[in-house]
Amino acid sequence: MGDFEGKAVLVTGAAGGIGRAAAVQFSQQGASVVVADIDEEGLARTVEMAGDSVTSVLGDVANEASCQAMVDATVAQTGRLDVLFSNAGISGNRAKLADITTEDWFRVLNIDLTGVFFCARAAIPAMQESGGGVILNTASVDGLVGMPSVAHYVAAKHGVIGLTKNIALEYAADNIRAVAIAPGYIRTNMTEAGFSEEEKAVVASMAPLNRPAEPEEVANLVLWLASDKASYVTGTCFNVDGGMLAGFNLPS
Repeated sequence: MGDFEGKAVLVTGAAGGIGRAAAVQFSQQGASVVVADIDEEGLARTVEMAGDSVTSVLGDVANEASCQAMVDATVAQTGRLDVLFSNAGISGNRAKLADITTEDWFRVLNIDLTGVFFCARAAIPAMQESGGGVILNTASVDGLVGMPSVAHYVAAKHGVIGLTKNIALEYAADNIRAVAIAPGYIRTNMTEAGFSEEEKAVVASMAPLNRPAEPEEVANLVLWLASDKASYVTGTCFNVDGGMLAGFNLPS
């Protein structure tokens, strides 16, 4: 019997990367999993990899009604909602602040921050009905420090961490925990497409472990945070960055 036997889990941004890895692991640990994304083909592959306990729903986290529909679909299928992993996100077009278009600014904020708000707002009543739950939000190391050329992403991810803290404060009495994760350089489609080969090498070298992480390594933390083993953990952010933000790593 797994840690999530009898539990219902909703994972957004599950068509690949960290979301897919987490969905697979939740399923392996006995959960009934609903995966959501705008990428129908990617979702189908996730379901194929994760097994019979996983179903998919097409959804856009930037759309309020779509977020409610994701939660409703989970409750309709399982009768409850125990874990929300809000993982959907984009990095946006890279540009210095004065060159970021209004369209790009709001696209990133709508998906990366407002989408987390929409999903949490929809999930909280369902979790209250279930007697509690866990809301996990994917931020980034860019939610803790700045990074040139992605001011919209940095602003959104800082916001995710703040929003997570507020959820933890406001709903602890309902037995709802809220935790953010801050991945560093993880080998996903987004990072592979977003950086040149030279940039990948530089970013990897910024971490003492001197390599990118695989999505499964982040999913390992996600599952622990969602489990009863982390029952006293809420209102904080966990780095998954290979030591990137630990400090300056000067040559010896």
